[in-house]
Amino acid sequence: MSKITRATAGLLGSAGVLASSLVFAPTANAASGGGCWQYSEGFGSSYVDWKSCISAPMAGVGRPDAYVTLRAGHPACKIMLQTLETGGSRIVSQKIYDCPAGAVTNKHFTSPDFNGKAGKAYGNYTTIFWTSSHTATLANKSPWLKLP
Repeated sequence: MSKITRATAGLLGSAGVLASSLVFAPTANAASGGGCWQYSEGFGSSYVDWKSCISAPMAGVGRPDAYVTLRAGHPACKIMLQTLETGGSRIVSQKIYDCPAGAVTNKHFTSPDFNGKAGKAYGNYTTIFWTSSHTATLANKSPWLKLP
């Protein structure tokens, strides 16, 4: 048997073991829900569009984030991501950013990952605080994420 034939047989054998382990592996419980919801805010003229998002990168872990578009001429502001747990509204993750100067399109902001409780649902609320007028957008929520 040539070296090439032995190497090919070894690769095929390894691929077969891997495929059979995937077929017979126990099923994992997956998170449900999550994703993004998009919002727009008019403040004089329209300054901001944003998506409030949440996902589960691995079992039992939630990842809040947001995508913000600010148009040129927007007032000074801060962006807050705050993730709450259902049934008591416990804050599980929070981060506040200064808004970038000038226009940005779909700038990505994150809040720390959190370890959730099985059966609980979590929502990421993203708020834009207009610091010059001391006003804010509504705290707009992502879809609910339920961790396994």
